[in-house]
Amino acid sequence: MKDETTKTQRIIMAVVALIGGLYLMLLAPTQAMQTLKIALDQVLLRLVPHDADFYPAVPILSVTFSAWIIAFVLAGAALVVLAKKIHEGAKWARATALGLFAIPSVAGMTMMIPWFVLVLAEYPEKGVPTHTVTGMPPALPILFVSLLFYFITLLADQDTLKNKALKLIPFTALGIVSGMVFMNGQHGVRYFIHIPGAFAAGADGLLTANPTPPPFTSTLAHSITNLDHLDWQTFEMVSENAMYSPQTLALLLGGFLLYIASVLLILSIPLMAMKNKAGWYIATATALATVVVSFQGFVVRHSTEWLQGGMLSTVLLAILLIPAFRNLLIEEEAAEAEAPQAQAVLKPKTT
Repeated sequence: MKDETTKTQRIIMAVVALIGGLYLMLLAPTQAMQTLKIALDQVLLRLVPHDADFYPAVPILSVTFSAWIIAFVLAGAALVVLAKKIHEGAKWARATALGLFAIPSVAGMTMMIPWFVLVLAEYPEKGVPTHTVTGMPPALPILFVSLLFYFITLLADQDTLKNKALKLIPFTALGIVSGMVFMNGQHGVRYFIHIPGAFAAGADGLLTANPTPPPFTSTLAHSITNLDHLDWQTFEMVSENAMYSPQTLALLLGGFLLYIASVLLILSIPLMAMKNKAGWYIATATALATVVVSFQGFVVRHSTEWLQGGMLSTVLLAILLIPAFRNLLIEEEAAEAEAPQAQAVLKPKTT
């Protein structure tokens, strides 16, 4: 981002930080919690009795939504406190605000998917009854309000129109990929923590808690070992002996690693806004890791979600490596200092 800002731009950004901070502290948590409660209600009443695969969504959404809600309040408080420094023109405060607005922007995106997959979606092939809830999720404003304030903070400076158009691309891609890998992480963790033996069909054909689940010492009762013995699609026993299924590793990396990757991409945003090269290296390395893990997940599990995530991560990686974008994200002096060193390494020695 450019250091040069007008008084009007600084006033706008300070007001945005103040309003956005109050919104994240006072309204967004309630909107997120309402979305969570409705989603969990639908999962437990409509989906789990017909397909136990959906049950892990209950602990996963409970933890991740709660983490986002806590982050909203902390980010909101920070934005209110930073408003004065933003008005004074402190570049570090503006960059921090950009990163803080990235948190609810990504969170708002991730809160849309459970609504469409768990609340509105129909699964007649599984015998799931028709949905009883309609409309958009209460968390929808979180996404659009936060994105609006994110882009205002990004673009409110004296940079050229060309540079503003250019920097829209990487700073938008970072948010999209962060949200996408987080959503794919939900998918991976859901299957990783699922213990099929914990459920059994009752006399009415509906699933319920298994009265005789696998004992604690059984390999079928542990998330690391159960898929070595079970079919990864039907969860039927395929072998008493361990088969060392690649599913476990794909789910671990395509789940928990992607959670961490999402956080790292958000962290890189304020750093790159300050043109700190650490931000570029964090984002580039993270994008590369998510490319590898996402395509691995697609190959192992044939999941189109991971394929889409891998493709988006590839696009982000390419954007970060293109000089026109890279020069916007790293201080020019740092980039110039690295170039002669790289040329010296590549230049053949002469005798």
